[in-house]
Amino acid sequence: MMDKKELKKANGDVCFEAVRMPQNTYIYVNWVGVQTLETVVMGGNHLLAMLREEPCRGLLNSNKELIGPWEVAVPYLSYKWAPAARLLGLRYFAHVLSPGIFGQRSFESFRQHLKEQLYLKAFEEQEQAEDWLLLHVS
Repeated sequence: MMDKKELKKANGDVCFEAVRMPQNTYIYVNWVGVQTLETVVMGGNHLLAMLREEPCRGLLNSNKELIGPWEVAVPYLSYKWAPAARLLGLRYFAHVLSPGIFGQRSFESFRQHLKEQLYLKAFEEQEQAEDWLLLHVS
């Protein structure tokens, strides 16, 4: 069984799942439901802890189950999380877009603020994101 970590909101709903893939090829993250600055920071800190434990070059970040915007977390992700993740060896960030326009707009904002810290690419489908990631991290 792969090491899977879930974070829950105060009401018990799962908001974040992270799994380190076999051979540490990449870390898979799934964001679930509505996100707040607090849930994104909790998830981000957990990812940094995973990278500190065992550095990894790739992240597959899925927003398929995400609802609504996460714009509020863009400054944290761009200026705090991404530089820290880069220092811990992360290079490739494959992003699976959310079905909703608000999540997609939040991602565009993140992409603009991120600058050149990580190689970032957006995908409609998880399979494409995985293929791109495996091409770069293996």
